Amino acid sequence: MKKSIFLLGALIMNANLRASEPKLPPMGKVEFNPPKVERVQTQEGTVIYAQTDKTLPMIRVTAMIKTGRVYDPAGKTGLTDLFMTMIRDGGTAKYKPEDIDRKLEFLGASIEASANNEEARLSMYCLSKDFDEVFSIFSDMLAAPAFDGKILNLKKEEAIELVRRRNDKPDRQAAREALRMFFGKDHPYGIRPEKETIAGIGYQDLKNYHSRYIKAANIVVAAAGNMERNELVSKIKAGLSALPKGNTDFPKIPDPKLPSQRKVYLIDKPISQTSVVIVNEGVKRHDDREYPLAVLSEYMGGGIQSKLGREIRSNRGLAYTVYSYFSKRNVSGFIQTYLGTKPQSCFEGTSEILNQLKTASEGSFEKEAVESAKNQIINSFVFRFPTVFDLVEERASYEFYGYKDGYLDNYVKNIDSVSMEDVAKTAKEFYKTDKSLIFVVGDSKKFDKPLSELGPVEQLQED
Repeated sequence: MKKSIFLLGALIMNANLRASEPKLPPMGKVEFNPPKVERVQTQEGTVIYAQTDKTLPMIRVTAMIKTGRVYDPAGKTGLTDLFMTMIRDGGTAKYKPEDIDRKLEFLGASIEASANNEEARLSMYCLSKDFDEVFSIFSDMLAAPAFDGKILNLKKEEAIELVRRRNDKPDRQAAREALRMFFGKDHPYGIRPEKETIAGIGYQDLKNYHSRYIKAANIVVAAAGNMERNELVSKIKAGLSALPKGNTDFPKIPDPKLPSQRKVYLIDKPISQTSVVIVNEGVKRHDDREYPLAVLSEYMGGGIQSKLGREIRSNRGLAYTVYSYFSKRNVSGFIQTYLGTKPQSCFEGTSEILNQLKTASEGSFEKEAVESAKNQIINSFVFRFPTVFDLVEERASYEFYGYKDGYLDNYVKNIDSVSMEDVAKTAKEFYKTDKSLIFVVGDSKKFDKPLSELGPVEQLQED
């Protein structure tokens, strides 16, 4: 009896507490007003974005270089990556490789190089008091790399070993090979390095690459740290004054010939999991359709709460992993949907993804979920800039890729203005499942149904 009275009292108390909970007003729209960053252009053509940040006694700098893997010459695929590796590790006219590493370690500083399809970067950070020493090394790497022969041979061996091991992870293999077949094996967006193309790269190739692409007018710099802005800009100007002058005649990247009908590719491997990649045409850079496509992609495959996450993974249990995203490039773009599943549900999972894409193309959407997708994009975008340097680098990158003034400032507004009608129209335009390229890596003997029921199948040998 006492227990019943106690429970009744607790229920009444909880009810009273809920009744007295304050009603919070609805949240207003996110206001995103990023500060401007002054732009400076040197007489030689280098663009510099710089800002003072006294939060920490450090300085960060990134030089974005107008080059990329798409410009690797015929028979030398892998040159851009090897070039950037040698920029960092091959020494300079003033500094031996071992001296560079010793100095950076002593100062607690770092210089890193990287390359992707349509850009290359050299980045550094150091304590403010050490900026002159570190930037001297940094600028000499750009202006006067030495390409030490012993290190070149070592780095070529490392690159060839990566080629040998490129199929160790089936999910990455499927994603890479899907884009290769989507854009074409010989297209700059689809071609891949081979042992032979790397082995054929020599010292003169690196020198020629440097002469062609490393020029003052091909570089956009982002910098921020504990130094007065004008002083920082002056030091960067002085340090980069030795960069070669002149313009570059960039090779033209042709429009790829994309699939006109559905095609299935299979790499048959006796592995426990299956990776499925579905690729469709997307948008290239500077296409305003990116805003509704961003919302659509977040809605369909942005995470576990997305449409595909709920339907394929949570409700049906057909996936370990499922997601979808789109990527812009200068000449073309793509939409990629990934499914990681067991072989016994490969056909069912892939079929259900195609069904969900088709349903979306017919205009079936949940309004609340679309609004949630927009909010997710906006919130994650706003928090992409935790430091001053992150914002400076972002503004510099938009200049690098030729975006119009205001792209960053108006991004949140443009996402927020996407309507249900915009999303439906975009799905109809881009989710053309009859033209989807489907790439599967898995054990076909264990598949629940033959892949031929999805479309014409071409089996490829792993290489």
